[in-house]
Amino acid sequence: MTEIEIIPVTAENAADFGGVIYRSWGETYRGLIPDEVLDGRSADRWTERAKISPEGKFIAYVGDEAAGAIGILPQAREFCTHGDSGEIVSLYVLKKFRRMGIGSKLLAKAAEQLGGGITLFVLKGNVNAIDFYKKMGFEFTGKVYEEGCFTELEMYRVNN
Repeated sequence: MTEIEIIPVTAENAADFGGVIYRSWGETYRGLIPDEVLDGRSADRWTERAKISPEGKFIAYVGDEAAGAIGILPQAREFCTHGDSGEIVSLYVLKKFRRMGIGSKLLAKAAEQLGGGITLFVLKGNVNAIDFYKKMGFEFTGKVYEEGCFTELEMYRVNN
């Protein structure tokens, strides 16, 4: 069995976090959002954000390779249906590491940190992510968030 280690983001590993987010967007969203949006993004942007604000960010490593990342907020943003919940604002696993339990372990780390309920938004049409979240006990709330070319669907689960 492959050993998966989940650790907090620090200034020293922020580039790994940024790299996972950047690469995952390209692997996951090509065909779901316009290419010019994807091509206009940079790993440096995500790395700098992680360096400035590492709180609530974790990286999954398989060996010495960054394989996944998650970002959480202890309090859901004001437009969320369940304002008293925590929120997952990003959860990504690189394609070559999918189906190894990394997403489940990152989600468990978020649940451990957040307690109570958990809110997240998933890109409409991202069937793999939607199926994963449903398997993990999330349900659609009916709320839709639209911004530019993004249509995201709100999901929620009570933390057990």
